[in-house]
Amino acid sequence: MSYKYNIALDAMGGDNAPKKVVEGLKIFLKEDNEIAFTLFGIKKEIDKCLKKFDLCENQRIFIEDCEKLITNEMSVRDSIKLGKQSSMWKSIESVKNNKCDIVISSGNTGALLVISKLLLKTIDGVDKPPLAGLWPNKKNLSIVLDLGANVECNEKNFIQFSKIGSVLYSVLFDKQKPHVGLLNIGSEEIKGNETLKNTHTSLNLSNNNFTYTGYIEGNDITKGEVDVIVTDGFTGNVALKTAEGTANYITSEIKNSFSYNLFSKISYLISYPVFSQIKKKLDPRNYNGAIFLGLTSPVIKSHGGADGFAFYNSIKLSSKILRGNLINKIKNNFVNGKK
Repeated sequence: MSYKYNIALDAMGGDNAPKKVVEGLKIFLKEDNEIAFTLFGIKKEIDKCLKKFDLCENQRIFIEDCEKLITNEMSVRDSIKLGKQSSMWKSIESVKNNKCDIVISSGNTGALLVISKLLLKTIDGVDKPPLAGLWPNKKNLSIVLDLGANVECNEKNFIQFSKIGSVLYSVLFDKQKPHVGLLNIGSEEIKGNETLKNTHTSLNLSNNNFTYTGYIEGNDITKGEVDVIVTDGFTGNVALKTAEGTANYITSEIKNSFSYNLFSKISYLISYPVFSQIKKKLDPRNYNGAIFLGLTSPVIKSHGGADGFAFYNSIKLSSKILRGNLINKIKNNFVNGKK
């Protein structure tokens, strides 16, 4: 059977693996017939799940037996020591050796980023590969980067993030010259530290593959007026965790309020279609998959607690990246010298 791409799946990463990986894979295989998959992990466990989901005979699924697996409790140092025998290492290595085109893992985030940087080369012109994620807004989705890969960033890093993020947005959403904003504590030009001010000046004076809109504050991210939000990994990660925590808090409070008494329960039943629609839009499973960019192949980090549907969305995201020729477009953007 012929196929256009081969996606490497670290089948043992995160909670409830490899079940969630195979479950997500089954959903995707119903929609797509151009992509093959190589699952890296303990073969007997993978075979058991493939049998459960009736995928044993699928000719687009291959298995690479791995003796070891990296757990979330392991330090980065211990993960690297385990190294070449682990499902994470071998799945990334398959991309390095051009046997697969992209890799997805729900495993240990620190280990995934470090091993990816060890095995995959950085694209010329990129100093610090950022971690990008999809963020729901009132209009559609935004891309926010960095979400935790680089705690300290300089002006050059922010400019590179802007270029990389705008290419990713164009590939995923088919929009030329996306709007890029720089996350800051205020929209006035006097706000922020010197690094942000210098970056702001440089982006205003540059000819880019995007439209720079200036500073954006945290409470503006969800408005949808900016497509790509650029920040350092410390701020981005705090913003992400704060947003997730706030969303969970609001959802929980609404649920508690509507279960207070009989009248509130009846009110909930009447309002259920509206709240169901809101819940669906805010469901983090729809946006599962942070993208480690700036390497010769993107690495997709699925949430460790993702279920099958969430993992399916990571696969879907990977397929868009492959079909959109993301890596070559990023390379061309830097080679062309767009500053």
